[in-house]
Amino acid sequence: MAMLRVAAVERTPLVFDPEKGTEAPVLMCGHVREAAPALRKSQPLVVMIHGYKFDPFQDNRTNPYNFLYHFDPDRIESDRWQRSASWPAGLGFRENDSWGIDGLCVGFSWSSNPNQRMGAFCRAYQEAAVAGRALLRTLEILIEAHPHRMIDIFVHSLGARVALTALRVAARRGRNDIIERLGRMILLGPAELASVARDTLCEVDRSNPDRQPEIYSVVARENDFFDVLVERFAPKIKGVTPICVGSHGMGEDFDSWLDLQLDSPALQDWLTRRGVKIGGGPPRRVCHWGVYNRPGALDFYSGIFRNRAEWSIRTMRTAGVPTEQEQRWARLPIPHLFRRSNTPVIPDAVTG
Repeated sequence: MAMLRVAAVERTPLVFDPEKGTEAPVLMCGHVREAAPALRKSQPLVVMIHGYKFDPFQDNRTNPYNFLYHFDPDRIESDRWQRSASWPAGLGFRENDSWGIDGLCVGFSWSSNPNQRMGAFCRAYQEAAVAGRALLRTLEILIEAHPHRMIDIFVHSLGARVALTALRVAARRGRNDIIERLGRMILLGPAELASVARDTLCEVDRSNPDRQPEIYSVVARENDFFDVLVERFAPKIKGVTPICVGSHGMGEDFDSWLDLQLDSPALQDWLTRRGVKIGGGPPRRVCHWGVYNRPGALDFYSGIFRNRAEWSIRTMRTAGVPTEQEQRWARLPIPHLFRRSNTPVIPDAVTG
């Protein structure tokens, strides 16, 4: 299949091999070319990044290659409201495509399941920044192997911190050669603070004002509970009010960033008129995986990667895509007891 499996160990990307584990070979250009020897220029190269509570070196439900980076169609139908959807298949890649005719997907994995009872998320949040350096090295290798291709990124939850860290570090190092090769980033339920995301976008704009990747931030009110967990348990930054990206989005401050609330009736109606049906019934009160498990969601994201003109941020904005977000806790039966102001206070000082 045209899927390259990569496992991050500290800041080093390895070619994932369940038998060799951390002794697997370091990722090289030759591995990339071998994964898709006839990669078509018209097809996407997508790096997929999972979120919290996964570990590629554990052979159980926490292994992303068994649970997300797979091609098992039965698992998709039988366990839809869990987190077992096939990302490669949903994004249009085929299991028997060993040449890269439909593109190349890279299953990037990192250890996000700390073996500790207290402070596990805080530790995973810190480890995500380390994995971001390994992702940056992975991007360097992908670009070296395919110097004229755009590279897209598809992430869920805490994987957003991994992707944004790589982007921010590239900007701070003046690596415009990497920034210019990044095409589109889809962040699903991003488990990152808005202040950190804003700092990243500002760094990229300063480094390369003429070219930034298009970033689609897909959130849901079903995910409010998990957004609050990020705000409560991520490491505190002095002088910064912890506001999760999914709570308010980034508004219209950045041309390269688009906020989309997937469980918004307004957005679903807009997508339906354009041939994309987001199913799954009424919105759920709490669900962390609906941003990719809802029927039609992965088809929508596949279209963003494969029908680039139709689903560019500029085209969507020109067509009046709804970007407004419902108030937090709108899915709870007694929302007024829990709602907080939707006016974020985002200081300039951030770390990353």
